[in-house]
Amino acid sequence: MQSSVTGAPDGCELRSAVLHPCHTGHWFTRCVRSVELVLDPSSDAAVRAAWDALVRADLPSLGRSDTNSPHVTLAAGDDLRVPDRFDVPLPSRLRLGGLLLFPAGPGRSVLVRAVVLDPALAAFHEAVHRAVPGAVATTRSGAWSPHLTFARRVRDQDLGAAVAALRSSPLPEELVIGGVRHWDGVARTVTPIG
Repeated sequence: MQSSVTGAPDGCELRSAVLHPCHTGHWFTRCVRSVELVLDPSSDAAVRAAWDALVRADLPSLGRSDTNSPHVTLAAGDDLRVPDRFDVPLPSRLRLGGLLLFPAGPGRSVLVRAVVLDPALAAFHEAVHRAVPGAVATTRSGAWSPHLTFARRVRDQDLGAAVAALRSSPLPEELVIGGVRHWDGVARTVTPIG
């Protein structure tokens, strides 16, 4: 398989790759386990419609793979176990912010939509990290940028077209949360939580 982040062959990148800065300042992908928020059917369909708009514009999109599903990663790491429960309630909705770019190599970006970190989401995020310690720093409080990913490795010259495609399939201001899952990128299993 070819990595959607680096463009190089990569046997372990699946749905929950996390970008990490290494000591040289480059970015790389590694296999992880993660705890993720998933959406209810109508919100899931809205995000998939945005992915499809990118596909129709012949641009990178998570909609090009049938193994992807819309989610917000709460915690990621090599050894995250499946939590039994959380000590605060699951939020019911996610409020969306603007488009963001994360670096994905020279001249390339990961295109995402920010998720607003309101008090309910912040409290649940903290509860997840209490239940499953050992996550990578970029998913911990103070460094976490909650988001929904649209596409990886979008070329700089295609960013305008990508924004136009996403405008053709606008998302609602809020998305409804459908649940929480644990993704194991080694075993390739999804475990619903709660």
